[in-house]
Amino acid sequence: MLHKKSEKGQALVLIALAAVGLFGFTALSIDGGMVFSDRRHAQNAADTAVLAAALARVRAPSNPDAAAISSGLSRASSNGYANDTDSAVEVHICDEPGITCEGLPTGAYTTSTVPEVESEYIQVKITSIVRTTFARIVGRPTVTNIVTAVARAAPGGPSPVFDGSALVALSPDGSNTITNNGNINLDINNSGVFDNSTGGCAFTAGGNSTVNVDTGYTLAGGNNYCLSGNAMDGNVLDSTMYQSGTQISYPPELNIPVPTINCSGPGEVKPDGTVVPGNFGSLNFTHGNYIFLPGSYCISGGLSIGGNADVTANYVDISITGGEFHVTSNLNCDYILVHISSGGSGMTVNGNANVVCTNATFFASTGSVSLEGNGANTFTAPTSGPHQEYANLLIYMPYENTPTHTSTLKITGNSLTEFTGSIIGISAPVTLSGNSGSTGFNSTITGYTITLAGNSNTLINYVPEDQFTVLDPAAIGLTK
Repeated sequence: MLHKKSEKGQALVLIALAAVGLFGFTALSIDGGMVFSDRRHAQNAADTAVLAAALARVRAPSNPDAAAISSGLSRASSNGYANDTDSAVEVHICDEPGITCEGLPTGAYTTSTVPEVESEYIQVKITSIVRTTFARIVGRPTVTNIVTAVARAAPGGPSPVFDGSALVALSPDGSNTITNNGNINLDINNSGVFDNSTGGCAFTAGGNSTVNVDTGYTLAGGNNYCLSGNAMDGNVLDSTMYQSGTQISYPPELNIPVPTINCSGPGEVKPDGTVVPGNFGSLNFTHGNYIFLPGSYCISGGLSIGGNADVTANYVDISITGGEFHVTSNLNCDYILVHISSGGSGMTVNGNANVVCTNATFFASTGSVSLEGNGANTFTAPTSGPHQEYANLLIYMPYENTPTHTSTLKITGNSLTEFTGSIIGISAPVTLSGNSGSTGFNSTITGYTITLAGNSNTLINYVPEDQFTVLDPAAIGLTK
């Protein structure tokens, strides 16, 4: 067969064209997969970075915008996107001049009738350069991905723990989780009772008890209170004010930080009664006057104030890692933080102790807490000062203190006893009792169970600004 000269070389041209097409399909398959994979990764990185920025912004005590930007950049970098030759990361508050955030809800921008709220939103923009392998043959050495994510970081404001109930039992099941026995009178102003148990007869009243609340009784189990003829022999005023509530998961997550108290060198008790900060084996005061200088005290063998001793402690942090914090005499303190941990056996105030402690937080990581006695005892939680993380927190026993509910919290008051600030024992059974006098609480009282006993008149005045609060996490959310 004869071939024309003009047909020579056609196969080579076709092979070359086919090779280009083959490289194109290969580039589309391999390089395209890398581009789409990087885009998904970049979007996930932007989402997590903007949420981290939003969280940092609402938590920052000062300069929240700088905290948000720093946190967003750091989280993006930890996910592989930093400001380098292969990527660029931008974190902006949406009210910055020249910044237009995508995905904001309707009404989020400033108009003549809508308040300015762009400042509540943060945008993270990630620009990623993907270097191709096969696409460069067809003239595409790189492909650029640009993704954005927007989150709202509105100051949610503080929210009261457990919805602001003045008396709370956290036990998720069982009977008699709130029990009223004896000749007790319980009166709650401006708040109510919450019982977290879904067990039968969770809320009971017996004996000559009288219970009266302003806002009602919220029971996670619905109608799991006992009527007359069972255990409800007491007088529950406004007993029609029972309502069903949503059970709280147990243990609740309050995220209250454990105190860190560090001491340097040995402490000293001088002959003139001056107590110098530092490390001590034990401290036992039985007579005389003593003044703790401001600073940190680490005590491994317990602190006892008894006899006719008179102790003043202002602006002090005390760590008890062994023995007990025990007071049977006179203690005056202001801006005091007491942390009982490790081998510490707890805290007791009893006898004829006269204690006046303002701006005080007692944090018992171990041991029981017992506040009793016949003296004039006034305890007030801090509202300002060096430990803002414990603002309005008077007594706290975390879940880890007594997960088996063996450490207890007991308060036996009289007409000279007054408490202001939240009292919280996550896993501690709480007992409130007293004599015929009236014990005053400007507090919320939370325990694993609550027992009111004795011949007590207990008055709880719920004042929201005097109670411990937590940050409302609902103020943070991804909008794009």
